[in-house]
Amino acid sequence: MSLLRDVKRLFAVMLAGVCGAIVLIDFAGGEGALAALATLLVGWAAVLTAVALLFGIVSVAGHHVGRVRQQQNDWRYSLVLLVGMVVMLVAGIFFPLPGRGGLVLPANLAEVPIRTVFRVVYEPVASSLLALLTFFSLSAALRSVQQRRGEAIVMIVVAALVLLAQLPLLAVVPTIGGTLQWLNDVVAVAGARGLVIGAALGALVAGVRVLLGFDTPYLDR
Repeated sequence: MSLLRDVKRLFAVMLAGVCGAIVLIDFAGGEGALAALATLLVGWAAVLTAVALLFGIVSVAGHHVGRVRQQQNDWRYSLVLLVGMVVMLVAGIFFPLPGRGGLVLPANLAEVPIRTVFRVVYEPVASSLLALLTFFSLSAALRSVQQRRGEAIVMIVVAALVLLAQLPLLAVVPTIGGTLQWLNDVVAVAGARGLVIGAALGALVAGVRVLLGFDTPYLDR
């Protein structure tokens, strides 16, 4: 009854449900006017996403500019963030034309220099962060083993077997190499597929709840 009394909320729920249903039906095989309408809605969503991203960038930049101006705690990190934002924006929007000079809009994000920035800066930093996860994972595993929980022991054993399957020395031994390869190709892949299926089902349930109006994230509720 509260939904029926709140006209603005009812309109938002109906609009979200109708738009979601149109895109979902088109994904299942819509044609003609329905497909054109779904394409239009997806285009509008892309534009709104870009505008929201722009406002988010401006908000984050303004916040960190204030931190740098007031020289708050760890303001140097804010300065590094601002410099990185400017470098990536310039690299993503402009790039020099070989032999002709000047700056033009790149055709895609794979053009130079943004590709060079990704390879030189982003990829090494991302690899370093992933390498640090090894120590955090090892610490978490040791704490889990100390609690003597069965699930933790199973996780540690499976993780150790998967890591052993990556060693080239053990792969030379016929029996051990074949067993480890089977664990890597069958058991590990089965677990990964289970995670993907579970995530897909969760996303499906969340989408259905939004379409039916049970969850209204667009109303901040």
